[in-house]
Amino acid sequence: MLIFNNFKKVIMNQLVKVFSDIYKPTFNENNDEYIDTSPYKPYERNCIRYECRCKAGSYFIGNTMFKQHIKSKTHKDFIANYSKYYKEVDESKEIINNLKVENELLTRKNNKLKNQNSNLLKIIEELNDEDDDEEFKDCHSE
Repeated sequence: MLIFNNFKKVIMNQLVKVFSDIYKPTFNENNDEYIDTSPYKPYERNCIRYECRCKAGSYFIGNTMFKQHIKSKTHKDFIANYSKYYKEVDESKEIINNLKVENELLTRKNNKLKNQNSNLLKIIEELNDEDDDEEFKDCHSE
């Protein structure tokens, strides 16, 4: 019975889905620097988990943990050097995602135009066949 209970716990742990995202600081245009702003709304429930790249395994869930996390020296160094080490990586990922979306839209448009083209070619072919049949009818009817 004890083995069955442990097995049940493993199954239940696998069913729980944790929503996670990577924390990115916001850019303050007035001071030309990156600052910490909470990704959570006040009194938000069922907060998603954010992973911070300031230290391996560092994460926070909710405003309280976020406020505690941003006070650490490691995180402050991370924010101070964000533009030097991570800004380009984040921007390139965003550009890649946008290009993938654009590529997919253009691929769909291309496929639609190919289908239209093949349908028009079929119609032209049918019309040519009808014209050929009419020419032969005229020859046979004389």
